Amino acid sequence: MTNQMLEFERLQHKLGKREVLPCDRRKEHVKENRLTCQQKIILQSLNQLGEATAFQLIEAKNLNAHSVTSQITHLANANLVEKVRRVPAPRDPTKKKSGNADCWVYKITKLAQGAVA
Repeated sequence: MTNQMLEFERLQHKLGKREVLPCDRRKEHVKENRLTCQQKIILQSLNQLGEATAFQLIEAKNLNAHSVTSQITHLANANLVEKVRRVPAPRDPTKKKSGNADCWVYKITKLAQGAVA
């Protein structure tokens, strides 16, 4: 019974209907006093904006897209940033094809607010 419940909850996570289960969350070794410059910029931006997608952070601070998404993943795994909800990805009129992917809206956690101040 327990394994069936875990499988169901993991499926819900894959569908984007819930966060990662605490037992499946990896521990990241990102420490508040050892943040990279880009992680600090991301945390400060999220602190100012309240909530933002990776696209909004990239545009606001003119940062590298791959680097921002990687750093947000590290910050989320370290519980310094949390996923709030999914929203449709912005469409780029310069591209012929646009994916149907959604993107996450992130916000800074209370744990990280002390690191930003």
